[in-house]
Formats: sequence, structure tokens, C-alpha cells
Amino acid sequence: MGGFVKEYQIDVDPNKLFAYDVHFSKLIKSIQNSNIDVGAEVVEDGDREFVVRGKGFFKSISDIENVVVAVKNNSPIRVKDLASVNIGPGFRRGALDKNGVESVGGVVTMRFGENPKEVIDNVKERLSIVEKGLPKGVKLVPFYDRTEVIERTIGTVYSALGQEIIITIIVILLFLLHFKSSILVSLTLPFGVGISFILMRFLGIDSNVMSLSGLVIAIGSMVDMGIIMTENIYSHLAQNPNASKKDRIEIIVKSAREVGPAILTAVATTIVTFLPVFGLEGSEGKLFGPLAWAKTLAMFGSVVVAIILVPALSAYLLKGELKPIEKNKVSLFIVEKYRPALNWMLDNRKIFVIFPTIIFMLGMLAYSKLGKEFMPSLNEGEILYMPVTTPDVSMTKARELLAYTDKKLKEHPLVADAIGKLGRANTAIDPAPVAMFETVIKLVPEDEWPNGVSIYDIMSELDGELQVPGLVNAWLFPIENRIAMISTGIKTQIGIKIFGDDLKTLESIAREIGKEVEKVKGAYGVYAEQITGKPYIEFDIDRVAASRYGINTGTINKILQTAVGGMTIGQFYEGRERYPIRVRYKKELRDRIDELKKVLVPSPLGQHIPLSELADIQVVTGPAAIQSENGMLRSLVLLNVKGRDLIGFVEEAKVHIEKNVELPKGYSIVWAGQYESQVRSNNRLMMLVPLALLINLVLIYFGIKNLRNAAIIFSAVPIAFAGGLILLWIGGFNTSVAVWVGFIALFGIAVDDGVVMMTYLQEAIKNHKPKDWNGLKECILEAGSRRIRPLVMTTTTTVVALIPIMWSTSTGSEVMKPMAIPTLGGMLVELVTLFIVPVVYSYFEQRKMEKENLVN
Repeated sequence: MGGFVKEYQIDVDPNKLFAYDVHFSKLIKSIQNSNIDVGAEVVEDGDREFVVRGKGFFKSISDIENVVVAVKNNSPIRVKDLASVNIGPGFRRGALDKNGVESVGGVVTMRFGENPKEVIDNVKERLSIVEKGLPKGVKLVPFYDRTEVIERTIGTVYSALGQEIIITIIVILLFLLHFKSSILVSLTLPFGVGISFILMRFLGIDSNVMSLSGLVIAIGSMVDMGIIMTENIYSHLAQNPNASKKDRIEIIVKSAREVGPAILTAVATTIVTFLPVFGLEGSEGKLFGPLAWAKTLAMFGSVVVAIILVPALSAYLLKGELKPIEKNKVSLFIVEKYRPALNWMLDNRKIFVIFPTIIFMLGMLAYSKLGKEFMPSLNEGEILYMPVTTPDVSMTKARELLAYTDKKLKEHPLVADAIGKLGRANTAIDPAPVAMFETVIKLVPEDEWPNGVSIYDIMSELDGELQVPGLVNAWLFPIENRIAMISTGIKTQIGIKIFGDDLKTLESIAREIGKEVEKVKGAYGVYAEQITGKPYIEFDIDRVAASRYGINTGTINKILQTAVGGMTIGQFYEGRERYPIRVRYKKELRDRIDELKKVLVPSPLGQHIPLSELADIQVVTGPAAIQSENGMLRSLVLLNVKGRDLIGFVEEAKVHIEKNVELPKGYSIVWAGQYESQVRSNNRLMMLVPLALLINLVLIYFGIKNLRNAAIIFSAVPIAFAGGLILLWIGGFNTSVAVWVGFIALFGIAVDDGVVMMTYLQEAIKNHKPKDWNGLKECILEAGSRRIRPLVMTTTTTVVALIPIMWSTSTGSEVMKPMAIPTLGGMLVELVTLFIVPVVYSYFEQRKMEKENLVN
């Protein structure tokens, strides 16, 4: 793209055609017949055969000039007698500019399904070879390279992943205060992640910001399985310090069997609850599908390690005299705080219920205050400036505007380069009109920015400095914009589609809607698409007049197409290079309407008739482009949203437009862009999430074998949901698909602690069979105190493992944070379930016990 294509141009003088009485069509045919090579089979001579070839391709401009068109009075009339032949630039519909200076560039398009990093590396390797053969002084300089974004995002995720693993290991060591046990638990991380990577490679899932984010949000949950298994084995071995080797193995097997079902149930609920993410469609499905696979495979890997590897290695690592858990200072501290608190709550159940109720109500209040959006923007490190202008802008004026905007952008101290493109590249996959500008703004390294300045601040500054009459600014990110255009056809955040059957009415409605939507708070860069207004020079052929001269409509249009518009009539071969040969009238004879009227049309009667006698020539305005969708004509209002959530803006704008804009009969409005994607994903999630939660409840029931107790465990879900909403509100985040994916991950782990707690409560009641309230309470206190350390430990590791994401500010963190916050907030509040499960369980068991006592 950019620059000009070399052409061999034959500029015909119609006056000379008239003087020599030569038809334009004959000139074209003569040139085409003179630029041809032929083959004539072979000739045998003795034992050899010779290929016969007639060479006739043009070798120079003089070859074209000396083509004979006709013979008059025994004298040849050549092309040079009728036209001038030169080398010149071809007609173009695109340009490339760098910092206000025109440039020449190229675009590399990746095939669908390929790995971007691998393709880019291969392209760079090939370019280094190509560059060696370039003319002196010519070099290839990449101006937009997705490798930079890929490496920054992958670097962010790997950094967060590494920090999570280190922090998790430290937390485990602090809780267990036993180095070998800490190593045993920590093995679930490298082995679980390793199994996940192996399976990802086997399934063809690439390592990218989304798939790795699945591992990031799974780290805390992965280690939980190892904690529960190791802690239980450690506890039983510590109680039998003098056991023989055979007895120790039996103790390990018994301990593993004791918590194995609870671990499998917890992991099953985690995996099943995440199934809705696999059901997402469209762009959100492509984004979160790899994440869902990575997280699911990581959880599968962790449970394999916890159930098989941890018990096997326990026989080697947990040897000698082990310090009983009861003497562990951390355990003692937790139990000392938990047991009295649980005892008080068992005695004051009605008062305790107030606390989770308040949390739930605060969560619902927070939800009512949250904004909505489709997806948080990924800060790609580069800015895409994509202004909108009128569709009738000329190539010359568009080029001037592009040069001015790029030069102005380059003046900003934080802008390294501004590379702008207008129109289309020389490819069928880029059908952009001349009125479409795309400028990639490369910024200086972030460490050179002033303190406290973000990329959004730079966008605001550039927008304030660059206000050009006739241009409506839009500031986006390159990849985000490309995905939006491919998936929705809209190049801004929101598009209002108006459907009807008359172009002028559609344009009028679009203008009216544009004026009204500007009144809604947050509307920015509103542009009502101008359908009509493109000037046309129309030749309305008079068929009766043309028939008098024996000329048909096709002949007249052919002359218009070739003489005025120009037509490629052949190829000029220079070695392996090919250049078009183009014929048209001289520029000065086709630039004005009065000159176009003098274009001569040859008649079969031997005459040359001016176009003015064969057609009515007039200037009219018409559509710049006619767009249709589902068989209906369509116009657009494009806009962005600034300073508020996108979905809230659309909902307010819809009400405002319905109230203030009256649509004629047969016309309708559809809101498109990110809003369309958000509605689609929301409808899908509204169906899939309840189904997954129901399956979750069924799995808990199969694991616990009691529907009432399963429902008690499930009560953790609404409490954790409220906690996530509260933290989102405090953090100033909007709900989005990424946030709901975070909540889906939360729902899967929110019940894990309850499953383990309930398992031990049921076991304690079964073993002790209490007959009165004091006995029941003692059983519950014993079971709760016994399990509180691993449960607090699993919750702590889950929460602490997410902290590196929260303090990250590099590329990719914008997507990870909304997924992490629901889990972080939910698990902080989920600690309440360590009291909810035993308290609610005690209520039902007490009633059951009292009924049995009455019967007896």
C-alpha cells in the first residue's frame, strides 16, 4: 500500500483520431494484437526437433509507438501519430503516510487458525533474506508488529503466574511449619501446570493471555487439593509416631480414602460449574474458550497429583517423628480463635444469621450500582486513530488531511511515530473507501512517560490537540478495533442501524437520531452516516438519437469506460515483472464536463459523433455507498462512549430515542457493536449459569448423600456472589463477560470448604451419636476445630495467590483483574461459610434429635 503502481500509459488525442479517421476501438485492438507471443508447434531437422516461437511482446516504449493502427494513402498511421506513450503512475485508492511524509508499505495477512507469534517470527526471518536483495538505500522498517503486544501480555501473565506460585509456597510453609509437608503440597503446582501444558499441546490450544489467565485464576484452587490430602495424611501419621513401615502405608491409604471423595466432589463441582464458559458463542467464545480449557485441564492435573502423587510421596517425605498438628502454633492460634467464635454462634444462631443476610443485601446494593460493558479494553501499548469524514472526500484532499493529522500527532512529546493509511491496500481483503483513515500511533517507551500518565490520558490530550473541521475523532486500540469490525461490522463502540426502503429517508432518520443521541450523557464522536451527497457525472444516453447514427448503447458506454475512465488492455513484461498498459484520453481533454461532451464516438457510417449529441450529460448527487442487511437498506449512526459504562449508556439512549424520534412505518432500529455482543453473551450466560449451578448442587448431593446438607453447603454460593459484587463496587469496575467468567470460577470453588466441613460433621455425628444439645454441640465443635486449619489454609492460598494480579499494571492485567476480583472478594466473604455450615447444620440436627427423643 502507498506509493504508485508503474503503468505504460497511452494518452490518446481524440482530435487526431478524427483527423486520421481512426476509430478508438481499432486503436485498442491494434495494440492488443501487436503485444503477443505465439507458439507454432515444432520443426524436425535430422535427429533433433526445434520449437517454433513467434516473439511479439513489447520490449520498449518505441515498440508501442510504432504499432500500425491503419493505412491511409499507402502511409501507415502509427500509435505515436494518434497518442503519446509514457511511463506514469496508475490510478490508486489508497495511500500510506509516516509522520506527514508519504511512504510505501505492505501488510502481512495471517491465515485463519495459525499461531500469530510463529507466523510473525517466520515473516521476520524471510524479510531478513529479502532485504539483502533490495536496491541500495531501501530498507524494511516494521511500523506495527503484534509480537510486541504478544510478548508484553505473555510476560505479564508469566510474571503473575511465577509470583503466585512463590507466594503460595510461602503461605503453605507458614501454615504447616514443616518443610517436607510444604514441598509435598507445593508439588501440585508445577506438576498440575505441567500436566495442563502437555494436554494443551495435545489439544492444540495456544499459549496466550487468555489461556494462561485460566492457569492464573486456577493456582489457588489447584493447591487446595494437595493441602487437604497432605494435612489429613500428616495428621494421622502424627498420631501414630511409632507405626511400622507397613502400618504407615496403611495409614496413608486410609487417610487418602477418607478425604478422596471430598476432593473429587470439590474438583467435579469446580469443573462442572465452569462448563458455561465452553458454551459461549461469537468473539467471547473464541476469547474465553482457551481459558476454560486451560483452567479445566489444570484442575484435572491438580486432582491427579493430589490423589496419586501426594499419597505416594508421603511415604518417603513424611517420615520420623512428626509434630502433632495440635502443637503447631499456627494451628493452635486458628483453633483458639475459631472454637470460641463457633461456640458463641451455635448458642446465638438467630443473631448470627443477621451477618450473612447483611452481606447478601450489601451485595445486591452493589450490583444495582455497577455499570455494564461487553469486555474491558486491553491496553495494547499502541493507539489507533480512526476519524470519520464525509464519503465524498477526494483522494487529494484525503491525502492532505492524513498528512496533516499524522504530522500533528507526531508533535506530541510521547508519540514516537504516527503511521497513517487511507483507503485500501492492493488486496481484496481490504475494501476500505478513501474516506477511511487508520493511523497507528506508536508511543515512546513507558518508562519515559511522566509519573501518573496513562495511555488514556494521552488519548485525551491528543483528542484536545487534534480537532480538524470535517473529521470526527475516534481513539481505539488496533486489535480491539479489528475484532470489532470483523465480528460486528462497526468500527466504533456502538452503532445504531436504521433499516428501511428509501435512502433519503434513512439518511434523514440517521441525522435526527444522531442529534438526539448527542444529548445523552457520555456520547462522544457521534457521526450520522451520510448516504447521499456523492457527486456523479451521469451520461443519460438518448437511444433514439444514437440509433440515427447506427450506434448502440454498448458502444457509447465502452467509449466512456476506456476513453474517460481508462482501461488496461494488456501487460508489459520486463523480465519477471509485469506492468499494466492503460489507454485513455489525454488528461486535459477529460478533466472538465465541457471537454467530456466533445468525446467522439465512432459510427458504423464512418462518422465521429460527439457525446453531447448522443446523451444528456448532467451532474447529480447520489449515494456514496449503498449498504443492505438481511434484504433491507441500512444506514448507520456511529458513536463512542466516554466517562460511563457502555451498557448503561445504551439503555438510557434507547429510552431517549424511543421517546423523541418517531420512525415512519416500515422502518426499524437495531443497536449494534459491543452492545450487541454483550446482549448475546448475557442471554447465553443467563441460560447456562443456572444449569451449571443446578448440576453443581446435584454433584454435591451425590458426594454428601443428603439433599438437605447439600443445600446447606450450596448456601455459600449467594454469600460468595455478594462478596464479589461488593469488591467490584469498591474497585470501580463494571460487570462484563470477563467478570462473569470470574464469578463462574468463584461458584465452582465457593462450595469446596463446605463440602469438606460437612463430610467431617456427618462423620462426627455418625461416630458419637449425640443424644442431647450439649453432645451435639461438642461433636460440631470437635469436627469444626479439626478441619478449620486446612480450610483456612485453602481459602488463604486462593486469596493470596490472586494478589499479584491486583498489583499488576502491565499489558494484559486489564483482562485478568475483572476475572480475579470476583474470586478475591467472594473467597474473603466465603470464610463466613466456615460458620454457616456448622450453625445451620446444628439447627436441623437438633430438631431431628428432639423429634427422635420425643418418639422414644
